[in-house]
Amino acid sequence: MTFFVLDRQNNMIDLNGLRPLIRSRNYEIYQHPMVECALLKVRVDVPVRKHKIPRYAERRYGNLRQWNREANEYLAALRRGCPEIERLANFMGYSATSKGPALVVEKMTGPNGDLAPTLESERVALGDDLSERKKLHGEFMELLGDLERGRIVVGDLSFDNIVRAQERDGKLVVIDGLGERTLFPLTLVSEAAFRKSIERRRTRMGREFGLG
Repeated sequence: MTFFVLDRQNNMIDLNGLRPLIRSRNYEIYQHPMVECALLKVRVDVPVRKHKIPRYAERRYGNLRQWNREANEYLAALRRGCPEIERLANFMGYSATSKGPALVVEKMTGPNGDLAPTLESERVALGDDLSERKKLHGEFMELLGDLERGRIVVGDLSFDNIVRAQERDGKLVVIDGLGERTLFPLTLVSEAAFRKSIERRRTRMGREFGLG
């Protein structure tokens, strides 16, 4: 059996030699060693300098600036006390690890206790079943409706960033991509821009359910 180790001297979680639950181009995701309902997301991509004169966020946070945006958006929803925050995986803070800084997030699971299935995996698995596609499309539209009512900005909304979580009684939950990436985030300050953004997603992503 493999155990996680907490390096008391350096006050960090030792992840060396451990296999991540998920590995992608940007992240390695591990089970939190001391909190069963939490995951550790470690950024593994190399920061890319996009501007000749780096913006403030690039200089201060490097490739972790998305985490700053996500934390800000979650905190804003928390302050408003909007019930629609249940559509988001809980933000649980940060931790130092041997692999670098980690974002601590709520672990979303499926019926068998494994990581929750993504909306993309469910959508693909339905194939040509029109009736089930309509049902899944309806659930996705309900999610967008809740995000709109809660005034929750998800700058990077994709089917891979949405899962079906037992922790939310089987509802669809956003696990990544909170906040607006643009330098001038109109969706944060303009109600009209925010609602227009949601409507574009209803149209664009709705088409991908193949309902005609």
